[in-house]
Amino acid sequence: MGLNQIAQQLHLLQQKPHNGKYDIQIAKSQRNMYLSGKGIKRDTIRQLDLLFPETIGDRNDLRHLVNDLARCSIFTARNKRHPRRTFVHEKLYHFNDHISILYTGIELRAEDDELVWLQIINYGKGVPFGTPFEFSIKDLVRGVNWSKSGRNYDRARECISRLKASEVLALNAKSYGTTGAISLIQNYTALNDSMGKPTQYRVWIDPNMIVLFAGNTFTSHCWEIYRDLSPVARRLADHIESHSYPYPLALVKFWQICGSSDANMTSWRQTVKRACAEVVGAKIVDVAWLNKDNQICCTRN
Repeated sequence: MGLNQIAQQLHLLQQKPHNGKYDIQIAKSQRNMYLSGKGIKRDTIRQLDLLFPETIGDRNDLRHLVNDLARCSIFTARNKRHPRRTFVHEKLYHFNDHISILYTGIELRAEDDELVWLQIINYGKGVPFGTPFEFSIKDLVRGVNWSKSGRNYDRARECISRLKASEVLALNAKSYGTTGAISLIQNYTALNDSMGKPTQYRVWIDPNMIVLFAGNTFTSHCWEIYRDLSPVARRLADHIESHSYPYPLALVKFWQICGSSDANMTSWRQTVKRACAEVVGAKIVDVAWLNKDNQICCTRN
């Protein structure tokens, strides 16, 4: 980006907005400036395996979750007997005060939606965001390590529908500003079987999703380990692995990150202790424990 372009964009950002259209223009300019600062210019192919050849590249043993979602309550770990909530432009809990996540859609859960989304992002890492890619429902179910059954095929289809129906608006006051409203799956088409059930999907990911990945601001999970964790342990792994040096995490903050429906502190403590044992057993950390001040602590090499 040349000096004249930078000066023009700074001029736009400094002016007082007059209407919604102008606000959108300012937000877009701020995003473009942020991406340019991370080496992703307008003419750059916004394709994950090309932008991040070492961490994403052709590695199929990892799955990648953007940090702004890893540290918030977008994927809940609630009791499956509790009906999923419906959110309308609701602010979700986020570990970082300077980041706001507004969500509209049916509640997404760590037990299924998070796994399906990470697998779909992996399918799409070899094409530019905004370009369609394809996969079968059978491959998706196999990829998340669910047993091959009609129920799990339907379960995966339901996850895709929820991800498509979602709307996420992320605001990071310290970097990119706002992502604009994006769905975790921008769009899809499907080929159906004789019963009318989708078997082959063609999916598009919103090009603005690159804003959340820019600057290596994502967490790479060892897939074979991560996908077999319990939902609470998976959310704990999200938090731990999204920090180079995870500080003690207050029990109540982790409860908010999980969006837990467990209102009994004694019961929640036991759940967290089991999650700590899981992440240790999975060798995500060397040691993890709940201290006397109700903080989750861990150490790792």
